[in-house]
Amino acid sequence: MNFHLVVVRPFGAYAKGDIVTDAAAVAAILGSENARDVVRVAVREG
Repeated sequence: MNFHLVVVRPFGAYAKGDIVTDAAAVAAILGSENARDVVRVAVREG
């Protein structure tokens, strides 16, 4: 399943409500201390 990230607490260049769709950026954020500042949302295919 693919997913995007929605920022719930601002960090770096991201503001609350921003949606992160780039796979490399998603992986980098989830592997950092900022993983607590986002939530994952499922992406429907098609």
